[in-house]
Order: sequence, then C-alpha cells, then structure tokens
Amino acid sequence: MRTASALCLLSCVSATATPAQEKKQSVEIGTSVGVTIVTQSGETVTAVGIPVAQGAIPILSTGTIYMTIFATRSVMIEPQATLTVISGGGASIRVFGVAAQTGYLFTPLERHSAYVAANVGLQHFGGDAGSATGVGLGGAIGYRVRAGAGFAVRFEGRFRHWVADFDGVNEIGFGIGLGGII
Repeated sequence: MRTASALCLLSCVSATATPAQEKKQSVEIGTSVGVTIVTQSGETVTAVGIPVAQGAIPILSTGTIYMTIFATRSVMIEPQATLTVISGGGASIRVFGVAAQTGYLFTPLERHSAYVAANVGLQHFGGDAGSATGVGLGGAIGYRVRAGAGFAVRFEGRFRHWVADFDGVNEIGFGIGLGGII
C-alpha cells in the first residue's frame, strides 16, 4: 500500500511539474516580415521587407533583429538592432539603429498571449553628404503564439514619433515576428 501511495504521489507531482517546466521561457531571438510606413509633413514613404526595416529612414535600413529576454513570466525586455553600410563609386552611406522595447504579456502561461509594449529607438544616418541622428518614442500592441517548445510567432503593430534631426517623423509598422526560443 505504501508503494502504491508513493507512486500515486510521485505521478501527481510529476504531472504538475511537467506543465510548469514546459511553460518556462528564457530568450527568444528573431526578426520580422512586414511593412513600415514613415510620414512627415504630408509625405509618406513605405518600406516592405523580409525582414522588415524600422526607424525614421527605413528605406536605407536592413531588417531589424530582436532578442526578447523574459524578466518574469509577464515582462519581456527586448533589445533590437539594425546596421546597413552601402558603398560604391567612392561614396558610402551608413545607417545604424538600436531600440529597446519593454512589454507585458497578459496571459504568459498560455501558448498565446496579447501584449502591450513601450519602446525607444535611436537611429543614425551618416554619409558623404552629412549625418543625422534621431530618437523615437512609441508603443506597440501585439499577439504572441508559441508553436512548440522552440518557436514563436508574433503579430505586432507599432507607432513611434521621432525627434532631434528626424523631428516630426512618425513611424507606423505592422509585422509578423518569427523567433526561436532558446
């Protein structure tokens, strides 16, 4: 009887431990496909990409990569980066961008969760004709779906308003993020 009770207790403990371990998250690394629309003074520029570029001058940027660090089950911290160098004919253009996003997952223990996030970005453009640097502040709303233990898909809409050298630029983006969970 003691053996049967011990086996029953052990199976109950392992049954409750397995889902908790399955839902543990650590780091997600990925990129997005989608569209970025930049407007300023009635002018609009649209960039569509695989991966999608972000920032005040997305047509000169390559796609952004992200790394999501789960500080808690609900809070995610996400550094993002992009780098483009174009040269030819004795001229060159460099675009460098970094951003950080902090988000909150509403149902982190589920395989899918809506989230909200605040973000800040810095983009620098430099070339033979001069340089410009700006800071963008904004937010995002999205929906994250974990597909298996090692893959996540996100659907995200974001807005960022840029200041400094990119004063008055508004960035609107829609993307599908594809990330691996490690």
